Amino acid sequence: MKKMKKSIIMVFALLVVLLSAFSLDRGDAQAAGNYSIRINKATNVVTVYSNGKPDRAFVCSTGNATPIGTFRTSQKLRWHVLDGPSYGQYCTRIHGGVLFHSVWYYANGDYASQSYVQYNKLGTTASHGCVRLTVADSKWIYENCPLGTSVTIFWGSSNDDPLGKPEAIKIPARFGSRGWDPTDPLAGNPYSGYRPSVNVSGAQTTIEYGSSFQPFVGISANDSLGNDISGRLTYSGKVRTKKLGRYNITYTVTDALGRSASSVVTYQVVDTKKAIIKGVKKSQKKEYNSSFKPKSNIKAYTVDKKKLTNKIKVKVIYPGSKKEKLYKKSTIKLKKLGTYKFNYYVTNPNNKRVTKVTGKVVVKDTKKPKLTGVPTKRTLEYNTVRNLRNNIKSKLQSGKNMDSKIVVKVKVPGSANYVKLSSNTSKNYRFNKLGTYYVQYSVANPYNKKAVTTKTTTFVIRDTKAPNLSGVAAAKTLTCNDFLDLKAGVTAKLVSGVDVSSGIVIKVKVPGEQAFTTLTAEQYRKYYFEKPGIYTIEYSVANPGNVNAVAKKIMTVTVSAGQISPDDAPKVTPDEWK
Repeated sequence: MKKMKKSIIMVFALLVVLLSAFSLDRGDAQAAGNYSIRINKATNVVTVYSNGKPDRAFVCSTGNATPIGTFRTSQKLRWHVLDGPSYGQYCTRIHGGVLFHSVWYYANGDYASQSYVQYNKLGTTASHGCVRLTVADSKWIYENCPLGTSVTIFWGSSNDDPLGKPEAIKIPARFGSRGWDPTDPLAGNPYSGYRPSVNVSGAQTTIEYGSSFQPFVGISANDSLGNDISGRLTYSGKVRTKKLGRYNITYTVTDALGRSASSVVTYQVVDTKKAIIKGVKKSQKKEYNSSFKPKSNIKAYTVDKKKLTNKIKVKVIYPGSKKEKLYKKSTIKLKKLGTYKFNYYVTNPNNKRVTKVTGKVVVKDTKKPKLTGVPTKRTLEYNTVRNLRNNIKSKLQSGKNMDSKIVVKVKVPGSANYVKLSSNTSKNYRFNKLGTYYVQYSVANPYNKKAVTTKTTTFVIRDTKAPNLSGVAAAKTLTCNDFLDLKAGVTAKLVSGVDVSSGIVIKVKVPGEQAFTTLTAEQYRKYYFEKPGIYTIEYSVANPGNVNAVAKKIMTVTVSAGQISPDDAPKVTPDEWK
């Protein structure tokens, strides 16, 4: 009796359940609303259309047995037994045994028994034929799409998913193999308090001026279940890397559950580099004793173009020294040969870093040497010996003695070319030709062979001395009426050897006379000594180049009376007697 009573109670309970199920699962078709649904088996995407326009999309899992075609929903089931047995929430029948439903549960009505392995398969082909969805998505269809809603199942491509493929949040292994569906809005869902996070601890908040801003470097994000969703990060705000300052960037991420998190990072654009000094020539050449302006065309500025030119300090290391000295003047006189080092310093006020740039100035003496002591035009006597180097001096502009480097060349009268003289010859040079000598002095800068100083002077060589008169006998003895060629054997030459015999003047002072008589050429060629006594014969010749340079010689001729034969006696006519 008790067994029967117990059986009756069980049957009654079963009837109650069946009646309840019948009441819940009445499959009466209803008129369709404004929604239609398309299921792409190839991509496992459900797209809901409202009045023909795509309205929302869900990720799903279809199966190989999911039929192709267009159907209308016919039944809704809050909880329903599935294959396995397993159980699903928010079931909407599409066709036959094919339903929209949540990922299945191990226990009917047990919200904490969903299979996480199957949940994580959403987006792939995994069902026995039904269309699996998250609880939130299956609930939306259950509540918003009336029975009779058109459902088209097809095999397409991603191009057939106008809203793309949504992403289902993944459940990490640490949450176990079963539990609540993270999307279930039911009170008591332990995931309801979970939120995504944005981790900015790795952000490089100091940005070098002018560099490229990389907004996501060091920034990461996790969804509500701890999965890395850094790729879904977005940010707002702007960092101007070419303007020093502080900038706030807000990072935001929204996970597949639609939950958002944000974090603000303050970036600072800084100048960490040294200031720039421009215009310093690495090496340049300057002439000795020239002026140099160390700061000419030199500029300094920071990377953000802040001018620092007036902050430049110049320190100089002089040739032969190792110590630098601060130089404050605008111009420096380069009075030393060698290399000057100019060190330019400037401090960046943004970071106190010091920039140092070195420029070298090589000072050389490359100009023409100085040449002094070269005489002006001079007139010298024939056969004069002169030291052509006497008082001739040469120096470089820097003061180096160049006397030994002086080259002396001479162009003698009648020659077209200069001849270089040796040192000894130039010190004892004999002018043994009449005319004009050209003496050329030259000296080259040993550091610049093209820098040659040349000076030329002239020496006019003349023979201005009294000629040499030769052939004049000191004395002769003759008899009256003897005759002589008074010029016979008498010659005259200048010191230079020029014959001036034609210029000899012969004068005679006869016995008893006080004055000389100048003889003509006809007279002195055959001169008769007609009176007894002493004749004085004077020979003189003047230098044609100097009439005051006269050579004279005297010859005395003693004439005796002798005996006159009758034949030699002079015939006197009566007229002569008178």
